[in-house]
Amino acid sequence: MFRTWLTVALLALFGGSAWGQPDSLFIGGVWVGNVTPTSATVSIRLVAPNLRVRLQVSRSEALGAAVYSSVATTATATGNTVKLTVQGLVPDTDYFYGIEVGGALRTEVASRGRFRTFPLGRASFRVAFASCGDFRAANQTAFPAIVAEKPLLFIHTGDLHYSDTNSTVADEYRYNYDNVLDHRAQAQLFRSMPVVYMWDDHDFSGNDSDTNALGRDVARAVYRERVPHYPLGATGGTVGQAFTVGRVRFVMTDLRSAASTPTLRDSASKTKMGSAQKAWFKQELINARDNGFPLIVWVCPDPWIGSTSPGDGGWYDYATERREIANFIRDNQINNLAVIAGDMHALAYDDGTNSDYATGGGAAFPVLHAAALTQEGSIKGGPYSGGVIPGHPHFGILEVYDNGGSSVACRFLGIHATEGRKLTHIFSSSTAGAKEHSIVNISTLAKVASGNDALVSGFVISSTNSRSVLVRAVGPTLSAFGVADALIKPQLSVYQGDRLIATNLGWAGPQRERAGLLTEAFDRAGAFRLIDEGSADSALVLALAPGAYTVQVKSADGTPGAALLEVYELP
Repeated sequence: MFRTWLTVALLALFGGSAWGQPDSLFIGGVWVGNVTPTSATVSIRLVAPNLRVRLQVSRSEALGAAVYSSVATTATATGNTVKLTVQGLVPDTDYFYGIEVGGALRTEVASRGRFRTFPLGRASFRVAFASCGDFRAANQTAFPAIVAEKPLLFIHTGDLHYSDTNSTVADEYRYNYDNVLDHRAQAQLFRSMPVVYMWDDHDFSGNDSDTNALGRDVARAVYRERVPHYPLGATGGTVGQAFTVGRVRFVMTDLRSAASTPTLRDSASKTKMGSAQKAWFKQELINARDNGFPLIVWVCPDPWIGSTSPGDGGWYDYATERREIANFIRDNQINNLAVIAGDMHALAYDDGTNSDYATGGGAAFPVLHAAALTQEGSIKGGPYSGGVIPGHPHFGILEVYDNGGSSVACRFLGIHATEGRKLTHIFSSSTAGAKEHSIVNISTLAKVASGNDALVSGFVISSTNSRSVLVRAVGPTLSAFGVADALIKPQLSVYQGDRLIATNLGWAGPQRERAGLLTEAFDRAGAFRLIDEGSADSALVLALAPGAYTVQVKSADGTPGAALLEVYELP
């Protein structure tokens, strides 16, 4: 009992809200996860055993006409934590919730929260993600900034705290969660939206920790007890999990609790995932491919890109296994993968230029980094095609635009909490099958400054046969992605040497048949659809002989603006 009340004092010291009332029954605040279109789970820790607890959920903040969970009873064996699940909710709907104890609805701020259920089927949405935050740090501005963005959910990619606990005492791990969930700034975020959380080293069992950590089994047990997680599959004791939002499948891996020691010599037996979790991960990719998800997002808490081996636990320390996974992605035609990576204290992205580690190539995909929430800047791995901005307070937003068909469009925003957007990357993803010798989404977003200025890119058809290619200059449609200064009238031209091959101004033109054929080409290529047939975006489908080509985008009316130049090979 002494340790429990000592924790109360520490939580109050760090700015907790649960202890703002003398009769509070809660240690730390609520958080919600395991959200689906029709259900959600809330986790809360109380001060004593044998308390009967129930969750009350409603569409109104006053919690009228509520839906209830089953009653749970606190127990010492689980640190007096209860996880409460409600079913029968309405998809894509805002809900408020509160906690009942002993039949009475509690009024503490720490016992109240809100969330939005996930959409069913086709839907556009935005998620926030970040890593590397310490409740002890002075600058906590990232957390209210994330709340202000109003994302559907927050994905925490590791280092929830920096307590570096490595112990066989469960309460020591429980206190780490208490301190985070009772911190004013951080708790506000966790009470405002669903949270998906995967640990890294500092919140698993200490700096660069792995499966040999003394506290491994206790850390895993307390995670299961305290975190409102998705179902944990056949992952060999790890906490890997997967979930769906709209038509996007998220697969989240535990890269610490089954990992070999990072500094061991690399070999086929050295693993970052563990054999059981790796088999599960591969099957999740296959299932997502076969179930027609246009986009698969791998939540990967450690850096994927890098050729050096500093021993900090990035994938560069496990190069053989990384190559195995990349070969699997290529060989099984997982062509619609994007990675959200953690651990590096910086904003960065790679468009696929540096992410391909398959033997002979063929497994390139976008990699997105957004950190640190509170920690000092650092650069790990690389290079990254979009550059690196180290520092804090940083977080990322991934926007998914889904208007049907086989593809979705995505925009990554790397954000500094007080200075705004620092990085932007637009890409698309599709259910389209593998393409032999394909051009993988050549994509350049840049400003066309004047009528004489031009955005230029080149590509090569290197096969012995002609190829069908989709080329686009996207201007007006960029406004749907929040680009304020989109080019009003992009004029698209394709050259071979000095010879003009084709030009376009206004993609659909006057003929309805042309718009239909181009839209079908967008879907085949995995490119997002353009706003409507009247938009001034430009697009061409060309059959091109082997050789080198140049694409040029100009402003047709001389007005400056941003344009997205894209080249795809059509299957």
